[in-house]
Amino acid sequence: MNIGAKIRAFRKEKRVTQEELAEYLHISSQAVSKWETGASSPDIDMLPKLAIYFGTTLDNLLDFDQSRVDAAIEEIIKESGRGGNDPARSEAYLKKALEKYPNNDLLLTCILEDMQEQNADGSRSAEIIEIGERILSCTKNDANRIDVYRVMAETYHAMGEQAMAEYYLEKIPGLHFMYYEIAAAIHSGSERIENVEDAEGLCIEKLICMLWMRRLEADENGKAKIDEQARVMLDFFKQYPIYRRIAEIMEPYWNDGNLMGFYQ
Repeated sequence: MNIGAKIRAFRKEKRVTQEELAEYLHISSQAVSKWETGASSPDIDMLPKLAIYFGTTLDNLLDFDQSRVDAAIEEIIKESGRGGNDPARSEAYLKKALEKYPNNDLLLTCILEDMQEQNADGSRSAEIIEIGERILSCTKNDANRIDVYRVMAETYHAMGEQAMAEYYLEKIPGLHFMYYEIAAAIHSGSERIENVEDAEGLCIEKLICMLWMRRLEADENGKAKIDEQARVMLDFFKQYPIYRRIAEIMEPYWNDGNLMGFYQ
């Protein structure tokens, strides 16, 4: 339904004439008539006044349905091929969608991640910073904001701008517990087990990552011992179906010496 049809429907529901609505808005009844027939549309500064008059929200007046937008965004991300072997194609596809859905948190975050995958040589760092700042200026999601702080800290560090890296690092709260840990504690049955497995997977990932950072500071003898420790650990986790996937994801990165490329 277009804006004119919505105005007409609200006016009929309120049982007022075009003239009465026009008087409230201090415009001509002909202007209201043109809105309702689709010949013209109200100026943007008229929209809040219309919403107040009809006792509704701007989203409802504009026939905005967030659930439909969310579903459309999910479909776009699926069609982009994210997570495959062509982050450049995914990035281009998502940027095209951004023209229709500007400043959408999820699209911008996915673009940011695609850029990171292509930034091994640091050539995309300035763009990553720009997208990160754009997300921070519009996001209302605290978890998303914290993740962007992480990206900004990593990118500035890689650029050699340690003061800026520290600036964003200080914005990241130090956590004494995890969401999944608390979720497991307050749930039961299959939901508790799912939360436990999510927490375990995250712990395994972080354990391997911290082991890699310990390796970065070790001498050659120490590196060899840590490599053996990692091999034993990964082989151990691969024995168990619930841990196998995360171990198999981490293993090739370790073997390639690129597990934590940012910290190199």
